[in-house]
Amino acid sequence: MKANKIVVPIDFTQTSKVGANYAIFLAEPLHSEIIFVHAYSVGNQFGGYGAITYAVPDNFVSNEKFYKEKMTEFLENFPQLSSINFRSVFAPGSTVDIICQVAKKEEAKLIIMGTEGTNAVEGYFIGTISEKISRMASCPVMIIPEDFEVSEIKSISLALDSDNLKSNIELGVLADLLNLFDAKLYILHFLEDNNKTINKEEVKDYYVGQFQRENISFHLLSNGEKDNIIDNFLQENRIDVLALIYREHGLFKQLTEMGLRKKMVFDSNVPILILK
Repeated sequence: MKANKIVVPIDFTQTSKVGANYAIFLAEPLHSEIIFVHAYSVGNQFGGYGAITYAVPDNFVSNEKFYKEKMTEFLENFPQLSSINFRSVFAPGSTVDIICQVAKKEEAKLIIMGTEGTNAVEGYFIGTISEKISRMASCPVMIIPEDFEVSEIKSISLALDSDNLKSNIELGVLADLLNLFDAKLYILHFLEDNNKTINKEEVKDYYVGQFQRENISFHLLSNGEKDNIIDNFLQENRIDVLALIYREHGLFKQLTEMGLRKKMVFDSNVPILILK
């Protein structure tokens, strides 16, 4: 059972402000503790999860004081924290390793991070840090688009693979969001073989049972439709979060390939929830 904690990577940039803002948005109604984490390289500070931006003291005590002061200054941008339980963690090492270690040690329910790029998934796949964290993390990861403005979650889309329509992974975070916001769930499946028959009602009923909710619909999108059909689907249904199930193969892995799958999410400007 995961603890009710949200881990948020902080590098003191606009990107991490976006991630922090979304974490704060979810933390209070979820009654979660936020753990802000900053990983640093001794001798230099890396901005944007990669580029050296300024020198720092080269001894541990000075580093701790330096980063605590920067974190205090950074968190002053979020007066909403006055009503939320939170703390900060600082450690030398790579961002990926430190974030994953803290999440595992704290038995975190979720990691929330902003990403650089025109949208959440472009930043996710191109800016490899978020991709590596979601692959190595012991919990789900939520990727927030650059400059995203927080709004109420009314609709969530869950994209499924052909061989994994009835997923047995932990869906607790998705269930929490659905229940918290009384959101509608749009189950989305890309049909690669038009000759294959999918029992839509059977799949829908499975997730009605999983989530104990009736406000669920199932949608098939086929290869014969225009390239931007999935993006249109997200826009037309005003999807607020796109959920993907992390797998080493299947739809998730293929999303970076050229063509429809790439367009499926690269044109999306909504947060991406990586379930695992």
